Amino acid sequence: MGTVPDAVAPMLAVDGSLPDDDHHGYEWKWDGFRGCARVAGSGEARITSRSGSDHTHRYPELQEIFAPALGGHAAVLDGEVVALNAAGRPEFELMQRRAMHEPTAKLRAEVPVVYFAFDLLRIGTESLLDRPYQQRRELLAELVRPADGRFVVPPWYTRADIAPDQLLATAAQHGIEGVVAKRLDAPYLPGARSPWWTKRALTQTREVVVGGWRAGAGRRAGTFGALLLGGYDDDGALVYIGDVGTGFTDDALDHLREVLTPLARAESPFATEVPRDRARGAHWVEPDLVGEVVHRRVTPDLRLRHTSWRGLRPDRTPGEVRAPKPMGES
Repeated sequence: MGTVPDAVAPMLAVDGSLPDDDHHGYEWKWDGFRGCARVAGSGEARITSRSGSDHTHRYPELQEIFAPALGGHAAVLDGEVVALNAAGRPEFELMQRRAMHEPTAKLRAEVPVVYFAFDLLRIGTESLLDRPYQQRRELLAELVRPADGRFVVPPWYTRADIAPDQLLATAAQHGIEGVVAKRLDAPYLPGARSPWWTKRALTQTREVVVGGWRAGAGRRAGTFGALLLGGYDDDGALVYIGDVGTGFTDDALDHLREVLTPLARAESPFATEVPRDRARGAHWVEPDLVGEVVHRRVTPDLRLRHTSWRGLRPDRTPGEVRAPKPMGES
């Protein structure tokens, strides 16, 4: 009765064009931190990140929202922890404020978070992983009755409701990150990146490992001018994939200094050579931190160009971060 169920590793989508047919359901792609909500029959709840870390302490205001909605049932939910802006839409920059600071009462009041549940993976003692997506979605709407604005079951659509290109146009108009298409008959594959789910984001973002930094100049003297970025190739080697020198708030720079200083090391952590002009004056760090950047393109030599910093991703682990691959390789 009181045991919190085990976490389920999230199923992941592939990037691509949205299929336009009657075999898929469509959901908005939410801009937050993925979270598996595990709820005991007693009402005790834990939130586990995509990397498997327990992040319940980061969101204390969410711990009491699940029991009333589940009517005393144990459950496992897949969803996203988001912070809503004044227009009521998820905003990643607000989530960064939560990621950078302890969740004090003041911060929770200024930047409250909401749990968006988009899949039901277990109810009571019954696993729903082998059920088709359409059944799981229908059960989610039928069995979960949010009684609090901090817990939301967002809508999903079929092509009979609205065409996927119209959904993308609506997403662009309202500042939503994108759209995900999911096969109606697909089971839930824990930890797998499956073509049964296809995501179409409206901005190109990429997770990166921070491997070093260069000092700033002018207004940024005494802090960071750029971060040196990497990702892991198929052989498990950390390769250099570019740098980022824009998009930092003063608060983000202060926080980066705080978390990177203890990670200093003498040698580059990259298995590949960093170009001389990028490595000159570099301060190397242990590759323990994951961040996210927006980028305009990937060059033929697999470097990110026109990058802008979005923030750290405490819900990710470095080993998850993949380096870009040549066109045509998955």
